[in-house]
Amino acid sequence: MKEYGQGEKIGVAVIQPALVEEGDARRLARVERLLYGARGADLVLLPELWRVGYSDFSSYSRKAETLEGETVSFLRKVTRGLGIYLLGGSIVERQGERLYNTAVLLDREGKLIGSYRKAHLLSYRSQERDLLTPGGGSEVVKTKIGRLGIAICYDLRFPELFRGMSEQGAEVFLIPAAWPSARMEAWESLCQARAVENQGYIIACNAVGRGLLGRSMVVDPWGVKVAALGVREGVLRAEINLETLRDFRDEFSAWRER
Repeated sequence: MKEYGQGEKIGVAVIQPALVEEGDARRLARVERLLYGARGADLVLLPELWRVGYSDFSSYSRKAETLEGETVSFLRKVTRGLGIYLLGGSIVERQGERLYNTAVLLDREGKLIGSYRKAHLLSYRSQERDLLTPGGGSEVVKTKIGRLGIAICYDLRFPELFRGMSEQGAEVFLIPAAWPSARMEAWESLCQARAVENQGYIIACNAVGRGLLGRSMVVDPWGVKVAALGVREGVLRAEINLETLRDFRDEFSAWRER
């Protein structure tokens, strides 16, 4: 691939697994199979808490791990095997007595190059806010395939977070999620709104099963869904072009004219 900023199209793959009732080993094997089905992509995403299961609140403490734990080790192996950048969804991260919902970004060599602790924790019909500690800031990572901002699920409802990442140079926003089927319209509207407001790409990765919506998508800076999945397990592929994005920002500079 060409170096960052030279107009190369970036191949994106979004992994949308079915989080059915199954053992941990079977879940890992399922996700690994889907990841290797994304071979050839430059950037791959997994959804929020794909290993634990977002709504399995009673297991958060038991399944919490560090950023050097089993899940990140598994993701390192995959990134090296495929030569991809991987937003590995999120894990329940343990640091001392505190637990966080933490997204991890790895480069092609399996190096952890970014992590983001979910800033906005849900209390509506959820125990997340009771069990976890909110993160303290945003995360934008400069890579050879662009400047990547990271948010998690419920963060979509807070435009200030995305504006802050834009001001730090974010061009592509990666959003692992466990979004429920009951709020489909909000999912689609918010993904498109965040793209339009910030004149950036939104790559939103959800799961299916156990009340989750699916409908992962890639939205361009104009708010157009350029690729989307339905409500079944699968791999979504798309291409994004940062040279086109930068030309658009230069020509139509709404993001600088607040």
